[in-house]
Amino acid sequence: MTLTIGNHLAAALLFPGTLICSKLNITTDYNDLVRMLVNSLVWTTLGIIAVAMAA
Repeated sequence: MTLTIGNHLAAALLFPGTLICSKLNITTDYNDLVRMLVNSLVWTTLGIIAVAMAA
């Protein structure tokens, strides 16, 4: 696997979901779903906080 800037950026953005899945030992077909839901929650929350602080 070639390490590129895109791979590092994707790994950083997917880190919260990957961390939760590894801590909960989720390795089944639901891994992608859980990771997507956790990442959506984390980044949406951080976005709302950033907008609230900027206002």
